Amino acid sequence: MNIRYGLIITVVVLLASCNSKVTQTNKNGLNYIKQGLYDQAIVEFNNAIITDNEWLPAYYNRAICYANTKRYKEALNDFNYILANCPDHAESYFNRGVVYENIGIYNSAIKDYSQTINLRPDFITAYHYRGIARFYMKDYEGALADYNKAMELGLAETGLYFNRGVIMQIQGNLDAAIKDYTEAINIDPSNAKSYYNRGIAKLAQERSDEALKDLEIASRLGFAKANDAINTYFRY
Repeated sequence: MNIRYGLIITVVVLLASCNSKVTQTNKNGLNYIKQGLYDQAIVEFNNAIITDNEWLPAYYNRAICYANTKRYKEALNDFNYILANCPDHAESYFNRGVVYENIGIYNSAIKDYSQTINLRPDFITAYHYRGIARFYMKDYEGALADYNKAMELGLAETGLYFNRGVIMQIQGNLDAAIKDYTEAINIDPSNAKSYYNRGIAKLAQERSDEALKDLEIASRLGFAKANDAINTYFRY
């Protein structure tokens, strides 16, 4: 199972507005976003759009709010509007891809991540997220290629190493999987899933004592499946 992600809030100015009221209203909305007050932010962005219905940053920021509150249809409508008027906006393709992924439309997510990369080859996270979508499509080689590319470009996140470890484990490359889970743990020692998966991989290598230690740590960190594994393999 891959680690899932929420949307990256990427706030950018697409067009300048000469209307000071719109600018201030948008700023108010951004302040609400920083506090996680998405409904209040939406009200501000709605007001900005009422004042100037062609000012795209308000649609973009509102889409972020809709997505973070799981109003995916509304988020897609706003991202679609932005891309119809600003077809080279990489961040909108990326975040629309995340919405598609969250609702399980992986082919569309992959297309949007690919378009993000076409527009911005340095958009490292798009490689990682495209890899996640490809994983759910069972395109393991494609996912692995994307994870490797993200690492090559400098991305070093717990989720990235964990996700590549999952691919390695599926392919039976347990040494490589364990190495990736270990790196994920080094980055975030509180990541219970990495301890659990590393423990399961060590069990497959008959390294029972080491496996038990990992499963016990995962259990202490609150990962319930670790208790099930301990009861199955170590309770006699």
